[in-house]
Amino acid sequence: MQSDSTDIFGNTSFGGVQFSSGGGGVAVAVILASGLAMVVRRRSILAGLSIASAVVTGVSVLLFPSDLIRVLAGGVLLGCAAVQANSRRILQALLTGSFLLGLLGAGAVEALQYPGIPRGYADYLTESDLGTPLFVPVLCALVVLTAAWAAPVDLSRQGPPSDRRIRTVGAILLIAVGGLLIDMVFAYDLFGNVDSVTGSWYFGILVLPVLFAAAGLLPGRGGVMVLAGTAVLLTSTTTSGVGIDVSDGVWVLVVVAVTAVAVAAGTASGLRWGHPLIGIALLALVCVTALFDSPPLDNVNYVASLVAFPAAAAYLYVSCSRTGPTASALGLAVPLAITVPMVVTYGWTAYTPLTSAITSTSWSDLWLSAGAAFAPVVLCGVGIWALNHYWPSEETT
Repeated sequence: MQSDSTDIFGNTSFGGVQFSSGGGGVAVAVILASGLAMVVRRRSILAGLSIASAVVTGVSVLLFPSDLIRVLAGGVLLGCAAVQANSRRILQALLTGSFLLGLLGAGAVEALQYPGIPRGYADYLTESDLGTPLFVPVLCALVVLTAAWAAPVDLSRQGPPSDRRIRTVGAILLIAVGGLLIDMVFAYDLFGNVDSVTGSWYFGILVLPVLFAAAGLLPGRGGVMVLAGTAVLLTSTTTSGVGIDVSDGVWVLVVVAVTAVAVAAGTASGLRWGHPLIGIALLALVCVTALFDSPPLDNVNYVASLVAFPAAAAYLYVSCSRTGPTASALGLAVPLAITVPMVVTYGWTAYTPLTSAITSTSWSDLWLSAGAAFAPVVLCGVGIWALNHYWPSEETT
């Protein structure tokens, strides 16, 4: 479901900016994922949809590359997987871990695919210039084989009851449409007022009423997963990318391996000793490391971004996963549905020298932007505690 973020070649109109940034496709994918998880329960249909979406994605990559097709197919796969994994908690943990690994490792895997192109420039190249990402058809083939192999076994299992309440539909539309509108406002401001780019981060605050309202709309403990996704989303805006030479495949593989180990450790810990408030505390600490923006203390933020954040995100998600499939799909989709940053970011690209802008950053800006992520993460913890306290019987085995 990952799509390119704001595309600087778009025009300044709402429609032009939105179509070029891919936000509309992500919104539809979120609706597809949560909608399928809400109403479809027959294992044969789920297996068929999973296989069909994987085949369409693989064919699209090989013959007619389309980001939109891949994003929509990702939404179908997420919705189907959320229902399939709902029968056992170990499967829910595997779904969470694999989803986060794909989300956090996508950039490094892409660097392996295009070793001759500096990552900063790759965003500006067309699909034909980039070539065919061969790892995507391989993953699609694995999805087809896995779904076909598991279908006969899953057909004998009884799925959870469908959830077709109006409140659930309202929460789905609120996150999808609300995230799309916020993205449109942010992108319009970004293109229309280039001189005030550094101040555009405050649009990220708009995610709070949208996501908290959606969490409140979901019946029972369903809002717990949305709040977990909100905390992961907010924390991700304070993390810093680790600079590596993309032409050196060994270091790229190291980044992928470290991310995988961190996600696996967080998933296993959440499955064995899952306490949501511990996950919230870990994410809050990651937000605090964003205050260390100058050498050598900036290494603290690098380590927190590369190791602590993936582990804490997986731990929190797994600790909160004892909910229905709709809430699970919606919670996992939150970091994709909202693409507005919460922290001040300077410049268009990683390779643009911006020493003067960075050195002129005031401590008030730094504390304000980091605090805009830290405080809502703490509020997410309060909301998770409240929902778990008032709806203790809504867990699934």
